[in-house]
Amino acid sequence: MESNVSGGNYEPFWAGFSYSNIYLAMTPDVLHQLYQGIVVHLIEWVQRVISEEKLDKRIQALPPSFGVRHFKNGISSLSQVSGGERKNITKILVGCLHGSGIADKGIAACRALMDFIYIAQYQSHDTTTLSYLESALEEWHKNKFIDKGVRDHLNIPKFHSLLHYSKSISMLGTTDNFNTETFERLHIDFAKAGWHASNKRDHFPQMVTWLCRREKIACFDFYRAMLDDTKDATSGTLPRGPS
Repeated sequence: MESNVSGGNYEPFWAGFSYSNIYLAMTPDVLHQLYQGIVVHLIEWVQRVISEEKLDKRIQALPPSFGVRHFKNGISSLSQVSGGERKNITKILVGCLHGSGIADKGIAACRALMDFIYIAQYQSHDTTTLSYLESALEEWHKNKFIDKGVRDHLNIPKFHSLLHYSKSISMLGTTDNFNTETFERLHIDFAKAGWHASNKRDHFPQMVTWLCRREKIACFDFYRAMLDDTKDATSGTLPRGPS
């Protein structure tokens, strides 16, 4: 900071734009705001109320069913939980709360958040579905409460972001248009796969080399497919396309 490399207070680039609202650029993010945000806070709250052990036992006791992951060891032992695992936990969380000792008002609050999460992911919206979204949020605010020893407040930025979902969807479209989950898949191709291909020592240059070679192979395959299509077009046969 002494060299003013980072941390300086600069004039923002939008300061001279009279009709701009920079806050509208912050779009909803289903993965990091809902599954890796809201659901994380909700699970921690439930675990503190009924204990991690009791929640694990209830999850383990669920019978296996199609389309639902069975956590045979519970969820408290999970580390570096992925978005996919959060989605699977979301499917079963409310069902594990009945008769657990959580007040009916708390279960209603949890259910309202689950409703909000699923409605927010609709691939098409109109005024009716947005009213469902707003009703679920109202239900959460009506039933939310702070258990003694669990939290001192509910002033959490991720929960505040829920207030902006309806307006953002109205202005910018459905949440799948700007969900970072789509690009999380690139971590596997560009980071994890490259890491496993290295010898784990001075790995970064090896990862770059590995990725460059993969791209060259992909380009060559595309070139070969293009030549095949051109040959098929000149001979009058149907193109085969890339393999």
